Formats: sequence, C-alpha cells, structure tokens
Amino acid sequence: MSILEQIRHRRSVRTFDGEEMKQEDLNGLLEFADTIKNPYGLPVKYKILKAKEHGLSSPVLHGEYAYLFGMIKQVPHAEEAFGFSFEQLILHADALGIGTVWIAGTMDRKQFEEAAGISEGEVLPCISPLGYYTGKQSLKEHMMRKAIKADSRAPFEELFFRHDLQSPLKPEEIPDYKDVLEMVRWAPSAVNKQPWRVIVDGMDFHFYEKHSKGYIDASGWDLQKIDLGIAMSHFDLGIKEQGKIAEFRIGDPSLADPEELEYIGTFQIK
Repeated sequence: MSILEQIRHRRSVRTFDGEEMKQEDLNGLLEFADTIKNPYGLPVKYKILKAKEHGLSSPVLHGEYAYLFGMIKQVPHAEEAFGFSFEQLILHADALGIGTVWIAGTMDRKQFEEAAGISEGEVLPCISPLGYYTGKQSLKEHMMRKAIKADSRAPFEELFFRHDLQSPLKPEEIPDYKDVLEMVRWAPSAVNKQPWRVIVDGMDFHFYEKHSKGYIDASGWDLQKIDLGIAMSHFDLGIKEQGKIAEFRIGDPSLADPEELEYIGTFQIK
C-alpha cells in the first residue's frame, strides 16, 4: 500500500477489543520513534503506559490497552515539530495494525501529565490510545465522527492556490504533485478544521495557517499549529515516496495577507 492509500484508508479508532497487545508491537513503535526527525530539529520524547496499570482512561474511548505519550520542550515551533513527528508514529502504528486517535482535550490532562512524568519546560500536547481495532464503532464514536464530518474534507480548490489566494489550484493543473497535495488534504486535524492553506509558486510550496477562534491558550500555545505539522508531515512523506527531495525553510514570501493567514514555512522541491 502506498503512503497515499494508507492515509486515505486510515481511520481514527476509539473502540478497541480490550485484548492485551503484543510486546513486539509496542517495542516496534518505540524503536521507530527513535528514527523520526522533523524539519525544526526539535526532539520529541515518547512513552507508552498501560491503561489499567496506571489508571488511565478517556470518556470517548472503550477497550484501549495502552497510551502513547509525546512530550516536547515548549519552545518556538514546538507545535509544528510535534505534529510532524507524532503523525509519522501514528501512521507507523497503523501499518502495524494498531488503532490510534489523536487526543488533546478529552482526557484528565493533569492525570496524564503526572503519569508521563513531564520535566520542567516540557508539554504533553497530545496522546493516543493504543489497541487493536474491533472493526466496529460505538454509538458515541459514530455520533462524534458524524458531528465533525470526519470522513470528508474541504475541496482541493479551497486549500491550495497558485501564486496567490486569488488563484485556486485545480488537481489537473499540478499533475506531478496532485497526489502529494491530496495527502495534505486528508491530514487529520482538531475538529476537522483543516487550518492549512498552501500557495504553490514554481517549486516552492508555502504553508500557511488559517486561524479559528479558541485554539490558542493563555501561554500562546497554538493547537492548530500541530495540525500544520501533521499536514507538512504528509507532504514530506509524499515527496519522499516519489523519490524527490524537499528542502524546508522559513522565509515569508509575502504572498498572503498576514491578517488572513499566518505564514508557517516553505518546502522547495529539488
């Protein structure tokens, strides 16, 4: 299965079979985690804790065996770096047949932070349950997915543009990279807001954030920048699958009104 097919077929899992997981699967996740790098060079620490052993749970889950934790220092670009790295681990879990779902709010955050043992200056942006999928959804899960339209995404032309925001990009206009942009389009995001916008200018792919209210806390932590990191991770994986190199840089090309979109970073195809 190509990475595009995997991204299109992966589903968030909230209902698990409750069975004990194979230790080799858990070990495989942590071993793969050690190989993940992000464009910002910021390290992410990972930990797996068994749910029953540590008294961990979430009201939106059923039957999870363990939890995957990701921790990072709260420094500039930590959100994007975390999203980029954690998503690659989520996709690897899916390839191993392990169910996952991004969770940032529906948990007792203090309890999970204490269980994780976060250090001074660290944050625990998100966690994911781990377990094997039953193939079924609870009524609660079904209603949650329906409420946020989890199985749909915004049209291609609403997310991608050529040269400026006045020129929506159609898939047929960019045949060499339409599949890569489809991978970006299908990235998961908080409440399925899809806050990324991409302006394509030659071989430069400029990523921007379209802010929604209520996603930045008092410390300045921006949950939607994690979504941008996930989208950029998909882009990077797609380019690598094509055997190409995308060099990442930060340098605002001033192609969008900063009051409408916040510039995040640029991938240049080599």
